[in-house]
Amino acid sequence: MLHNFNRELELSDRMETNYLRILYYDFPQKYSDSYKSYEYTRLCTILEGEKQILANQSDSFHYDTHQFLLIPPNSNIHMTIDKPTKALVFELNDSLIKQVSENVSINYDIDYDLLVKNQILCSQENVEFKDILNKINALLITKDKDIKYILDLYAQELVYNLLKIKGVHQLVNSEPDNPVNKAIKYMNDECMTAISIKQISQEMNMSEANFCQYFKKITGISPKEYLTNIKMEKAKKIIMHESVTDTAFDLGYENISHFISVFKEKYGVTPKQYKKDVHLNDFR
Repeated sequence: MLHNFNRELELSDRMETNYLRILYYDFPQKYSDSYKSYEYTRLCTILEGEKQILANQSDSFHYDTHQFLLIPPNSNIHMTIDKPTKALVFELNDSLIKQVSENVSINYDIDYDLLVKNQILCSQENVEFKDILNKINALLITKDKDIKYILDLYAQELVYNLLKIKGVHQLVNSEPDNPVNKAIKYMNDECMTAISIKQISQEMNMSEANFCQYFKKITGISPKEYLTNIKMEKAKKIIMHESVTDTAFDLGYENISHFISVFKEKYGVTPKQYKKDVHLNDFR
């Protein structure tokens, strides 16, 4: 278990196989530090808590247990943590990424050069990605004598799903008129209103059923879940200076109980308790 980014400690306290290195971090609250991704691509996932990342002094990302961060080699990262956070990090061998990338680019008709282009990606975890992470986490706590062999099998599946997500992101982002790209922009622009998925699909000139199916195929989650995630991120900021009722109304929720239920389902606490916890952490 690591508590900072000392490279000597990282290399001595890790699980290493032919394809990857696995690092487990347990950070205290109010922690801030900088690190590099060195020679390997880094896949960063959060088991508990959340992080604010500034990459290469230009790209800012916030992510928690529902997202992952993919960092190219030799990137400079500054991390800020407000509350205790546990993270599981994978350093991925180049040979593994190249091998899997070629299969993904062929199977999904995605340009190989675009797929492996060095871009930092922060994305939602889809069902398949979460499933393989859960299998890796379960394996890490066992004493299976073949653990390294099995981890390498899981690593291929992990990178396969990871690169599908990355490839789709780059495909969508390279096509401004793609319906998913347009829908995500529309969601962000209109998230402070009571928009429905039916309204969004009409804006995209698609039937609701076809829009939902296509959106989930591309992003891995439903448009309803994607819109809810946007609204809940806004809610965390608004709740700091407004009441629960006003926050719900600001985000287009007419039923306050429903808003509270959605917030608690995503973050594990009610909006009121979240606000109280943040204030307590600030006071400390």
